[in-house]
Amino acid sequence: MKQEVIKNISTENGANEFQVRLLKNDGVGLLTTKNEENYLILDSIEFWYDLIQHEYPKKKKCSCKSEWFNVAFNYIPRAGTDDFREVRIVTTCVLCNKISKPISIDIDYSPTKELIGNPITFCPKPKIKYKFQELTSYWSGDNLKDLLQFIFYGLNLNVYCWFSQHPENKRRFEKVSFEKAIQIITVNHKYLNFYFSEKELETSKYIKFIDDNGIYLKEGIWRRDEIIQLTAPYVIMGYGLLYYINFCNQYLDKGNVEDKSSQFEKITTQLKNWLEEKFVTKRGVNCFDGQEAYEKLMLKKNEKR
Repeated sequence: MKQEVIKNISTENGANEFQVRLLKNDGVGLLTTKNEENYLILDSIEFWYDLIQHEYPKKKKCSCKSEWFNVAFNYIPRAGTDDFREVRIVTTCVLCNKISKPISIDIDYSPTKELIGNPITFCPKPKIKYKFQELTSYWSGDNLKDLLQFIFYGLNLNVYCWFSQHPENKRRFEKVSFEKAIQIITVNHKYLNFYFSEKELETSKYIKFIDDNGIYLKEGIWRRDEIIQLTAPYVIMGYGLLYYINFCNQYLDKGNVEDKSSQFEKITTQLKNWLEEKFVTKRGVNCFDGQEAYEKLMLKKNEKR
């Protein structure tokens, strides 16, 4: 079984004093050296750019006003395995030696040995902006059916689903009809994501691996290709079912922003316009809630006041 590991962080050039920017709730962060070289912590490069589109994190400051820290990663093992379940970030002020533990990051995948060998990743352009969208919705089952109906018959898109079916319970990834999509969300199925595309997808292109549990997809297949992703709902206890819709009309290629087609942007604009007309937008920017689900959400929030 693995033992707890503490790794003092330094760059290939030996720099070990950093300015620190953290997004604590999301488990990502940026370290900047005195030579203004930037490094993302752990494997957060897939998510960093999405998260900073609306707000760039502020620099951490010590109570003594210093902005410079030595940084260590404390790797916590997962019992009975060779993996780590958590990485705790520890910072030490270079002026007053005050120690703090500003963030702890849960690791929910395997294997994790890469996190020891490559705890930070060089990031030459940490402030890139691109056309990224994350829409959120509290919906009932009927609201979800309305969305699928619009996707199929309003936008005429191809629909693919990553799901498992009772009693086999093996993960599949395949194109589905409207009738099959409705069956998936209502009867003896468990789905992970839906994907919407004007073009027919070569499904094998997106498969990461296959085991006894079925198909596992690559992360973020909607980022580079012209695909809209709808996640399975997150159950927010007492509040309802929260859905995420993700797409981007530009993508990042080796630090450069590249445009997707004007046709795809037309489709995503039509989708957003329909959501604005159909659902309640009072919760904030890019929020589209069903009336019943929104009222339930507000009632719960008012009870807590």
